[in-house]
Amino acid sequence: MGPFFRILNKNKKLLFIIVVVSYGVLIPFLSVNFGIPERGIMGTILIFLSTMVWGLTGGLIAATYSIINLGLYISKSPRTIDPSFMILGTFLYLFIGIALGRLLDVTRDQKAHLVKLLESLEQKEIKYRYLFDSIVDGLFVFEISDVYGEIKILSANSIVCDMFGYEREELFKVPFYELIDKNYQERMKYIFSKLYHAESELLFETTFIAKNGHKMVTECHCNSYRKNGKVYGNCVVRDITERKKVEEKIKYLTFHDSLTGIYNRAYFENELEKYDNPRYLPMSIIIGDMNGLKLVNDAFGHDEGDRMLKITAKCLKVSCRQGDTVARYGGDEFVILLPNTSNQEAENIIDRININISDAQVEPIPLSIALGSETKITDNQDIHLILKQAEDKMYQQKLISEQSNRSAVIATLERTLIEVSEETELHAVRLQTLCEKMCEKLNLTGSLRSELRLLAVLHDIGKVAIPQTILTKDSELSLDEWKLIRQHPEVGYRITQSSPDLAFIAKGILAHHERWDGTGYPRGLKKEDIPLSSRILAIVDAYDVMISGRAYKQKMSKEEAIEEIKRGAGTQFDPELTRVFLEIVTNET
Repeated sequence: MGPFFRILNKNKKLLFIIVVVSYGVLIPFLSVNFGIPERGIMGTILIFLSTMVWGLTGGLIAATYSIINLGLYISKSPRTIDPSFMILGTFLYLFIGIALGRLLDVTRDQKAHLVKLLESLEQKEIKYRYLFDSIVDGLFVFEISDVYGEIKILSANSIVCDMFGYEREELFKVPFYELIDKNYQERMKYIFSKLYHAESELLFETTFIAKNGHKMVTECHCNSYRKNGKVYGNCVVRDITERKKVEEKIKYLTFHDSLTGIYNRAYFENELEKYDNPRYLPMSIIIGDMNGLKLVNDAFGHDEGDRMLKITAKCLKVSCRQGDTVARYGGDEFVILLPNTSNQEAENIIDRININISDAQVEPIPLSIALGSETKITDNQDIHLILKQAEDKMYQQKLISEQSNRSAVIATLERTLIEVSEETELHAVRLQTLCEKMCEKLNLTGSLRSELRLLAVLHDIGKVAIPQTILTKDSELSLDEWKLIRQHPEVGYRITQSSPDLAFIAKGILAHHERWDGTGYPRGLKKEDIPLSSRILAIVDAYDVMISGRAYKQKMSKEEAIEEIKRGAGTQFDPELTRVFLEIVTNET
């Protein structure tokens, strides 16, 4: 009936037609066949139609109609109906109209309120879904079905669906623990069982698995609550995979040496404190220091030095056992922490290191490291004193092998110079002979003679750092190539300065390309500011190069070379030393 009266309420023409039909057809039919008064029939129809359509207002209209009829009836004569029935009917119509109208008004109000409530709920649901899906983190609602932490996902926002790669309805059908990495499943069951037993809030990390198998490290914030005897919960999920990678990288860089990949000093010092415990006794420490790293850096560049550091770190690592801590302690120093290791076992490890270092066969400079060890046997020994004693032993070993190591390095540098340049042993011998003759002619002391003898061999040692293709190039050098060539006196200076056995020739090497008139390199020294050894070497070296030739310069005759040296006197060469030298070579047969 409800829809019918709603139609009447909206369509007044239809109501008018019903009233007319009722009045013209239905009322006469009922009056003739059943003897019911027409006004009674009309009143009944009117009260029902008006109250159904207009509610209480319609009931009042119908009641008013009844009262009017009563008044007309009383004033009419003769009366065909007992007045008491007419009065009773009037009040009955009045009561029915008001009551029915009131009832329908209440029903309409309730329906209208219900419609508004449903519309409000629908709007709230839309708003809730919008907020649910617009949260930047994943969010899902779940039910914990038993004390063992069994989970059923009831709702999830779009972020969760995107994270796991499932459609929303598809996600609800997946068993929850299949979404979790197997290494974390038991832990997660324990967490959700805690949420089941007590309303609580937990923050934890776990690893989920997406539909495509991708593992996600996540941060989860879950809470639980009880409703109608069941346990529900909300879980905010944030993908922190990239953050974890950054954290791991930072952690790695914090405790690892960026060059060698082994642990750094900070990590070693933490481990030293951790292992300073009686249960790790005896505990041994090995300290190592690379030999000649500074010289390698100066001679061949830091790339070569870095390569040697990496090889050394690798040799140390493979020589030790799993559980031993190998760390870079300083620029060229390494340290090894050996828990539960006796002194003899530490010495065995040192032997393995030396074998691996020797087998590495690093070129051009042989790899070498000085090693020392010490062992903590009792708990009352100071671990830092043990470290210091290991370092002292390392330095003792370094002093013992230092001379042989330097000799090996110098021999290697000489060999390398011959290999990469056109300097030959014969050239060095000829220079030594000419320098010796100059010393005799000038009555020079023994120390200067020793300097010149070594300068004759190593004056161009800085060329070991220059590419061989440039040193042996038979065409004109480019500007950049020439700049590299001009650096070799400084490189040679750094190489020899780093070795106590060679430091006394360092200044002579640095200045051997300076000119008498100040136009030389690298510092533009002039006249007597140039070391005497460098002025002598400049003359004899130029002369020998002229008469022996180079890839970039044709060989000259002795006479041509002498004339060239004469032309350089006072500009390139010291004029007095030039005069002495020309006397020597002119008188030679």
